[in-house]
Amino acid sequence: MDLASSRRREAIFFGAYLASAAASCVLITLAPGSIAYRLLKVTPLFLLCAARLRERQGRLAKFVGLGLFASLVADAVIDNVFVAGLGVFLVAHLFYLIGMGLPGRTAGAWLTMLPALAFGGLMWKILVGSGRAPEALHAPITAYAIVISSMLGRALGRALVEPKDHASRIFCAGAIFFVISDSLIGVNRWVFPLPLGPVWILSTYWLGQFLIFRGSTPGCSTA
Repeated sequence: MDLASSRRREAIFFGAYLASAAASCVLITLAPGSIAYRLLKVTPLFLLCAARLRERQGRLAKFVGLGLFASLVADAVIDNVFVAGLGVFLVAHLFYLIGMGLPGRTAGAWLTMLPALAFGGLMWKILVGSGRAPEALHAPITAYAIVISSMLGRALGRALVEPKDHASRIFCAGAIFFVISDSLIGVNRWVFPLPLGPVWILSTYWLGQFLIFRGSTPGCSTA
């Protein structure tokens, strides 16, 4: 495939992803329980999964592909059974974490875990330690906070210490937006309702997943 065709296909894919993500943000405010919204909600991740099937070379790309598929399943079930969706998203983050591998032996690669774990601890304190989240969800939220904080910490290590390349920075940005989205869910659900909360939650989620996908795409290491 020549360069022009490749860029055209990339533009079509990005346009479809952006359109479906934007449409889902609109429908979550206008018709949150509608069939149209439920279909559009799973479309962006379906597109990412389909794209990853075409370009899954490399350890990180393969595990991110599994994480994207788990996220697709979670998107489909979380509105009906929240704890089940939370559990499947936890699996998705485990795939992302495994794909990144263990930190190197340098102290900096491990120290980047500290701010991520500190933020996870803060969110745990707000949601669980304060008793705002339902008691039945305390254990699932605790496990989820540990896993997603570890995923973020490892992504920070890759972006700031090793390999410290263009792809790792894109991946890290995706991890940050994913954590922001999940934090907004907890705040909006159990602390106080945010203005246009569902829109902020979805938009940061779509951005985060897309950047994680791009940061794990073979050939993305060049700036």
